[in-house]
Amino acid sequence: MKLREIDRSGSILAMLLVATVTEAMLLLLPIYVGAITDRFVFTQSQLGLLGSADLVGIAASTLSAAWWLRRVPWRECILALLGAFFIANLVSVRLDSFELLMITRVFAGLAAGAAYAIALAGLCDTVKSDRNTALMVCGQVLFGAAGSFILPLVSANWQLVAVFVYMNLWICVALLIAYFAFPGEPGRHAHHVGAAGRPAAARKLMVILGTAAYFLTIGMVWAYLERVARAAGMNSHEVAASLGIGYLISLFGSLSAAWLGCRLGRALPMLVAGSLQVAMLVLFSNLEMFGNVSRAFFLTNIVFQFFWSYIIAYQIIIYSEVDESGRFVATYGTSMHLALAIGPYAGSKLVSAQDYTPVLDAGVLTLAACYTCFLIAIHLNKTARMAVAPTGQQIS
Repeated sequence: MKLREIDRSGSILAMLLVATVTEAMLLLLPIYVGAITDRFVFTQSQLGLLGSADLVGIAASTLSAAWWLRRVPWRECILALLGAFFIANLVSVRLDSFELLMITRVFAGLAAGAAYAIALAGLCDTVKSDRNTALMVCGQVLFGAAGSFILPLVSANWQLVAVFVYMNLWICVALLIAYFAFPGEPGRHAHHVGAAGRPAAARKLMVILGTAAYFLTIGMVWAYLERVARAAGMNSHEVAASLGIGYLISLFGSLSAAWLGCRLGRALPMLVAGSLQVAMLVLFSNLEMFGNVSRAFFLTNIVFQFFWSYIIAYQIIIYSEVDESGRFVATYGTSMHLALAIGPYAGSKLVSAQDYTPVLDAGVLTLAACYTCFLIAIHLNKTARMAVAPTGQQIS
């Protein structure tokens, strides 16, 4: 049987590369903010706004994608959007005005977000969407890990330039592969248009809330995890080593999801990952009760980060299953990036003196809300499929 264009290995590679490079600013955000701090004399408020600018642009364009995603030629759009992203990065190197840099980074986010929405929808359209979305997370982890290792080696005077050069080198690779291999047409949803109807409204709400709650947790906890460890008595070298190794361990989480696929269903991975992540947040709050705090933090962080990247692919699959038109999945980027942008700020409001326990307690609540929403969505998706099964229709 001849493979569809979207299921060919070259097409999948192209979509994986696009979905990775368009998340570049998020993956390199701590280095980017540090580089801006070293190069410019901006206020803390301005630094915060610049750190959020790309995320705001991505959130806006992924939201709009629900309307245009299935109506445009994918390959041509990807080439234009990656080109615009490349130019925005190139221009950013020469800017020293806060206002101009802010506008340019929002524009970069708009281009990157639109390209990300197309690539994500394409991966969800493939036959092995569970494997391919997990591989997408693998690519993002590798991209971020390599950047986190290479870019700090550049002198502070040139580090901001290095961030944009690093992104543009990968954009060039993605452009080259996309030119020859990015699919020109949508996959299985190509002929489905129109509203999904009232039954899908509850499912859509559940996955939006679940995704937002998950990345709000990540935004809050990841921003203050280093402070949690330092408050428990660890030194900076121990914390850096633990976080770095944990980052690499998260790669095995996404690889495990790619290997397992949906053979364990959807509910079981959610229950296991949710239970263990909540348990790890509780342990982070009580590091002082262990004799060896460094070892306790190291092991707790490994488990937390393994399941952090493991479960994302399943969340994307559940998100894509709530709407048969294949357009709604684009809003995953909106839910994700808005929550990530809010997370650190929300966490800052919970910190009391040097006590970070309220941040972790809030993380337990938001994680519980996340997995509750996704489990409800799984149940509603299953109910919807069973309801139409006798007529021969399918709601995915």
